[in-house]
Amino acid sequence: TYSSAPDQPLLGVPIREGGLWHLSAQDRFEPVTFSLYVNGFAFSTPDGLEASVSLSPFSLVRNCRFQSGECSKLKSFKVSLLEPDPCCYFAVRSNCERDADEERSDWVLGLSHTILLIIDSLLPSFPVTCDPVPGAPHTNRRLMAGYLIHRDDGNSISVLFCELNAHNGSCAKLVLYENELCEKPVIDIVITDSSVCCDVVGINCSCFIVDSHHFASQTPSERKLWLRALSNVKVKLQNLAPDPTDEELEHYRTSIREHISALEATLEPRIVNDALLARCARKKMPAVAPVADVASLDSKPCVGSHISL
Repeated sequence: TYSSAPDQPLLGVPIREGGLWHLSAQDRFEPVTFSLYVNGFAFSTPDGLEASVSLSPFSLVRNCRFQSGECSKLKSFKVSLLEPDPCCYFAVRSNCERDADEERSDWVLGLSHTILLIIDSLLPSFPVTCDPVPGAPHTNRRLMAGYLIHRDDGNSISVLFCELNAHNGSCAKLVLYENELCEKPVIDIVITDSSVCCDVVGINCSCFIVDSHHFASQTPSERKLWLRALSNVKVKLQNLAPDPTDEELEHYRTSIREHISALEATLEPRIVNDALLARCARKKMPAVAPVADVASLDSKPCVGSHISL
């Protein structure tokens, strides 16, 4: 478990520095000197005021545009530390609109890569898999599994091994374990035909939501695979499909394995070996249902609205 608080010390030396405009508390843009680090950013005003912010896997960066006034002439972007918390707004000003667009793009990509670097520093080097754990029959209905980052609350996140199971009756499960041995479940998330499974909008964002649970994967491409698998499970539930046979399960896994192979081919070597966030004590999670007790989950009510993926 790691802290996601924004007041952690920035590490190393800046990887990029430059001038930007910052939207102040007085709702006006003022010039600042902006410094990007491997785990966050800092900026200072001409009159000596300084601020630093450490980012988390659930931070988001997006382009934005103001509709009127002088602000509308700037090429703006916002950094959300943890949705739906307040954002930091920055902007690029240039006499040439094309130059301003390019400079904003460079800053936005730099910030998004920093967030992905933080994610990469926290996740173990363990590939996404479709294979059940030998000697662990409660994993026999596994469709895919891998390490994800789970948002526990506003100030802490946990790295958990997440397993999506095929549907059984009127629901399926996303089971969160301590590690890939799948001995100790932390929480069961029941997937029904009305569960909300959607991505989070952001530049190079790898975050997604399953009902009230927020996750971050290693890459945006891996997020797409998780959401596709979740969507396929929901479609089967919506169509009241019979429980898959062993042969059908293996067919599903073969299809997912092809996507996993494509993912692995695009992964770049790690450049950070140590976690870029501070460790903290894990907070108590909600109680889980017994791993083998799938039937008891069928009768649990779930709320949510369907989102097409």
